[in-house]
Amino acid sequence: MGLGTYLGYFVSQNSRGHVLGHVKDLGEDATAIDKVRIYRTNARQFFHADDSDLVGLLCVAKALEGGESDLVSHIAISRVRKTSPKVCGFADLLRVQVSSHEVWNDLQKNHTDVAELLTQPIWYFDRKGETSIGQKEWIKTAVFYLETGENPRVYSKFDPYFVRSLTRFSDAGLIPALSEAQERAITILEETCQKHALHMILDVGDIQFLSNNHIFHARTAYKDYAPPAPRRHLMRLWLSTPEGEGGWKLPFHDSNEKKRGGIQVNDTAPVAPYDAE
Repeated sequence: MGLGTYLGYFVSQNSRGHVLGHVKDLGEDATAIDKVRIYRTNARQFFHADDSDLVGLLCVAKALEGGESDLVSHIAISRVRKTSPKVCGFADLLRVQVSSHEVWNDLQKNHTDVAELLTQPIWYFDRKGETSIGQKEWIKTAVFYLETGENPRVYSKFDPYFVRSLTRFSDAGLIPALSEAQERAITILEETCQKHALHMILDVGDIQFLSNNHIFHARTAYKDYAPPAPRRHLMRLWLSTPEGEGGWKLPFHDSNEKKRGGIQVNDTAPVAPYDAE
């Protein structure tokens, strides 16, 4: 959290006001995607972006198997010799150059119809009950936003679990069900992310910061050690970088706010629990 204050402002990650999150299997049903947040299970997470400008992860304990991290990026790898007298051998330096931009370029080249569909504001995202008084149970937006002009950018926001969990509302006729074209687009988007993925293994003590605005990330399913060994455990931050302090202008109503994004339910106060709850 100390490091995070140099990068942004803490925002809540759930309806309980957690500004220090804990990614840990709590035994919840991963198939109940209309109620359960997948970070509280050991299930696979498909490529997605969290609801904040930045996400930070600190590895506290590893799984027995799986639980590895993937990023969508285009990587330049250069090999250099370490010059320190205490260290010998070679090291790989990774520079993440582009990310969802690379996915967008691939879609434009190979799946023009999918690229066009993902820019349409026809996509419903589930709030999974984490709503304030007067709010709808979903939002309607696009997956990719394109900015033109002197500094053209690609901005993206997506999570297939939050798109596919809305059948309780579509079955009731409150919103349209996903079309065949949308289902195909979701599949192709995931396949394209996999094509450009950088596979990472976080060891205990490793920290990863990334921008949700233009980097998709994912996680493999995992299996924990048997008790009394600790379960896989990552501490998580969601951070806001507002426009007035160099953050991206975003296509959302709170773009100019200091603490934009996150999940704020009514007046729930921020808390930083030491462990998952």
